[in-house]
Amino acid sequence: MQTGASGCSASGRRPRVLTIEWLSPLMGAGNWIPEMVEAAGGENLLGETGRHSPWLASDALAAEDPDLIAVFPCGFTLARTESETARLAESSGLAGTRAAREGGVLLADGNQFFNRPGPRLVETLEILAEMIHPESFDFGHRGRGWKPWNRISEARASGL
Repeated sequence: MQTGASGCSASGRRPRVLTIEWLSPLMGAGNWIPEMVEAAGGENLLGETGRHSPWLASDALAAEDPDLIAVFPCGFTLARTESETARLAESSGLAGTRAAREGGVLLADGNQFFNRPGPRLVETLEILAEMIHPESFDFGHRGRGWKPWNRISEARASGL
């Protein structure tokens, strides 16, 4: 997806981003995260700035059909997030989303960057910018603060 200075794609719209703060049951991200997604050039889905994080029904994932899904469970490191992602595959709504089909499920270190307000929010914004617009931003966080989840197709193939 090519983007310009406004963060919009060539089609004139921002990438639609769904954020997940907890895996079972699914919980979206509220509080400061929706505002940060918008600042990083995405269109935030299913969470509101200044409001508590919402519970998500699996069918909400499919209904929203996000371009990207950013996963950063509260208190989890990047390694633990990756080890726990089988729970995501269990969500019936995930596999059918554009994000899952096109490699747009992205895992992040919630413990270090997303789950606490503080000085590291600047790095969180950089991570979001790298996730949403990888063709435009490279602050060096990929691989240590976030990474693509390439195993969704493996999980679907195994029947999860």
